[in-house]
Amino acid sequence: MILYCSEEDTTPSQNSLTENNNNMSTFMTGLGSMLGRKSQSPPSAKTSGPKVDSYSAGSQEAFDLSHHSALLQAFPNALPVSVFKSRVKHMLKCKGMDATTTLLSTSFCCDEVNRSFESAMASDFSGHSFNLGGLSGFPFAGTVGIGAMASHIPKDGSAFIIYGPHVGFANTHDVGKVERKGIAEPNGCCGSAIAAMNSICQEHKTCWQNKSPKKGKRLSPFKGKAKNPSLPPLVDIQQYHVCQQVTSAVDIEASSSSILLKSSPSVSLNQTTLPTAVYDAITPDVDFLLGTTSPQPSLLKKALNLALIGGILINTAPEHQDYFLPLRFELFNPQQTAIANLLPELQNFDSDAESN
Repeated sequence: MILYCSEEDTTPSQNSLTENNNNMSTFMTGLGSMLGRKSQSPPSAKTSGPKVDSYSAGSQEAFDLSHHSALLQAFPNALPVSVFKSRVKHMLKCKGMDATTTLLSTSFCCDEVNRSFESAMASDFSGHSFNLGGLSGFPFAGTVGIGAMASHIPKDGSAFIIYGPHVGFANTHDVGKVERKGIAEPNGCCGSAIAAMNSICQEHKTCWQNKSPKKGKRLSPFKGKAKNPSLPPLVDIQQYHVCQQVTSAVDIEASSSSILLKSSPSVSLNQTTLPTAVYDAITPDVDFLLGTTSPQPSLLKKALNLALIGGILINTAPEHQDYFLPLRFELFNPQQTAIANLLPELQNFDSDAESN
């Protein structure tokens, strides 16, 4: 909105100031509504209300335009969680997946910052969800977990699985860090993924110090603690798998100056692209367990349909909403055959359709 000033009188009157303030308030309210939350008026210099927990009252969160813009610059097409979950609920309903008979399952990292997102999603699906995930978001529940989840699907119901890595986005606009309750400074997020990247970077350095990457000695992801990399210590077995799978998603031999993503050979591995590499590593595990890309028998024959969403969860400070960057949204029939790609519709959602 552009606020114009009269050429005849450039001294703002009290009425014009009041009108401009009202216009700005209307603008911020409209912008907040567009983002799925209620925007608050700028805080008074004399008073400031308490911060509201992200999901106890999602529509009450203060909106920071600069924070939103910076986050979208780092992660284009990311959606505030309130917007994301509203769109998904509406789209699944249109596909005949009733929230009361759809079992939500998630595969996200153990980090406590992810629980609020899961709770927010579960609030639209009977208030609970089945947990398939472990470190970095890999589906460590395995076939036993998938089988147990399948047996919990309501009669004549469907399965909805959402998975992916997570990454912090601090108020300083640093990627890979996030403010946490009770901790003064932002710290690493996701710690497991960052540890894997550090291990890969060390491996890359060692390879190219030996002049030939093919002669490079492959390191253990445990910084030498594991004498035999093929036999990881039981206490670190999840992190071992994370390191192995993320390593398989990047190319350490293509360039001496940087590590490249196999899915995007021109993109270097760094804090911002790390979640993409982890997502690329998680997805084959998810597809294998669900039988969505392999001929193995499906464990979800009881489900009428399977909705599968993959993406990157972006954690922010407690006073902001988290964001989700959807990278995949597919609908499968009981034979695990893809029958619809819903990602374009999710990304270009018509807000008027939801109200109809």
